Amino acid sequence: MSDRRPSGPEALARDILYGLAEGRFVPGQRLAEPDLMARYDVGRSTVREALGRLASDGLVEIVPHRGAAIRRLTRREAADVLRVAAALLSLAARQAAEAVAAGASAEDLVQAEAEYAAASGPLRQRARGRYYRALAALAGNREVMRLLPSIQVPLVRAQMRDHAGASPPGHAALVAAVCAGDAAAADQAARQQLDQLLSQLPDLPEALFARN
Repeated sequence: MSDRRPSGPEALARDILYGLAEGRFVPGQRLAEPDLMARYDVGRSTVREALGRLASDGLVEIVPHRGAAIRRLTRREAADVLRVAAALLSLAARQAAEAVAAGASAEDLVQAEAEYAAASGPLRQRARGRYYRALAALAGNREVMRLLPSIQVPLVRAQMRDHAGASPPGHAALVAAVCAGDAAAADQAARQQLDQLLSQLPDLPEALFARN
């Protein structure tokens, strides 16, 4: 049973997302309602609402008469997710740097990046979320704040977990560029973070991906 014991659908959906990042859940895994009810000690309506939220974000597929399962992306879908995420992240980084150049403080972003860099295990996904929220908040772009959490990068990372190479240390470079108010450098650093994952997709085993 989960130690977190989330009590509402939003908390339950968030814990499943964290579990995907941490390896407690995997792409393609069936999410049976009775199992989730017992695991989290919540009612059926809470489970169904949580699964509905995850389905609306494209993280879960709900098939009539078969139930819910964590979505497994095709190779093309994984590439498209990373391209969209790179565009949103680079926009957030550029606008955050422009905000700093105009006089805004990057203190919250600097602190969030330091916590992210130091985090490990179950805490890392939570620290990652705080880092991206701080970046989007500094950028002041409400659409980025709304859209960025819904991009299915956690699915891509989960499918690549045991096969992708190490990610480049791009967060520090991005934050440094933002703090310097250098919009072009911030844009480039943001894109490099996801371009590295994108470049690995063609060489990964076919068995990792759903069929087209």
